Formats: sequence, structure tokens, C-alpha cells
Amino acid sequence: TAIAMYIEEHYLAPPNFKKLLSTKLKLLVANGKLTKVKGSYRIATSLMPPVVRRSSSMPFEEGKQKDSSKADKGDIKILTKSQIDAELVKMRSMTAHEAAAAAARAVAEAEAAIAEAEEAAREAEEAEAEAEAAHVFAEAAFKALKCRTLRTW
Repeated sequence: TAIAMYIEEHYLAPPNFKKLLSTKLKLLVANGKLTKVKGSYRIATSLMPPVVRRSSSMPFEEGKQKDSSKADKGDIKILTKSQIDAELVKMRSMTAHEAAAAAARAVAEAEAAIAEAEEAAREAEEAEAEAEAAHVFAEAAFKALKCRTLRTW
């Protein structure tokens, strides 16, 4: 592989280096962290969930809706009991049209939060796979350097 050739060109690799590297890469492919495409290794994307994107307009939406997908992380409000009671009173006095609009806004905010969480999970999985690949490369380079150092003595 290109990885092995690079290390062998720049460092003195142990005699079984290609076998060690091949075994480690096969393990990463078997674990699903890497995929092999046309003889090259890539970070696996098959385990990542698809992004949920819905662009349907809400029929009961009134006024300008806040873009909850770009909401600040500190946007969570913790309500007191009296605030919750006031919200319940307001909900009981809503018309069906107002209640439907409020429910539609709540669903849209929940869907945006789900999409944001899925994106964060996908990014975390990608970073983990990249870190694992970098770790394998570093281990191989260290072994090659160690073998080179031992041969010079």
C-alpha cells in the first residue's frame, strides 16, 4: 500500500511491517471504522445516520418563526412552577388554530434539534475514525523508527 511504501521510503521498517500494517488496516475495515475503495482506505461513512432535512412549510404558522437550527447552545430556559402554570393557563385559552400553530413550532424546533444532534454524532464518529487512522499511522511510524534506531547500534 501507499502507506507502507511511504514509511519504508522514509524510515527503516521492521521485516514484518507490511503484514503488521495490513493486519491493522483489515481490523479497522472489519470494525467499520475504515472502508476500502479501489485499493484505498477511507473513513467509513456507512454507520453515520442521514441528516433529517425537512423543508415543508407549516400551514398554521403565524408571524416570523425563529430559526431554531441556529439557536445558541445557551437557549434552554428552565421555567419555574409559576411560569409553567401561566403557560398552562395560556394554552387552555388558545383557539384550535393557535394551538396547532404552537404545536407546529414545537415540532419544527424538535426536528431541528434532532438534526443538530445527528450532525454532531456524525462529526464525532468521523473524528474518532480519523484519530484511529492517525494512531495506526503513528504506531507504524514509531515501529519503523524504532527498528531503524536498533539497526544503527
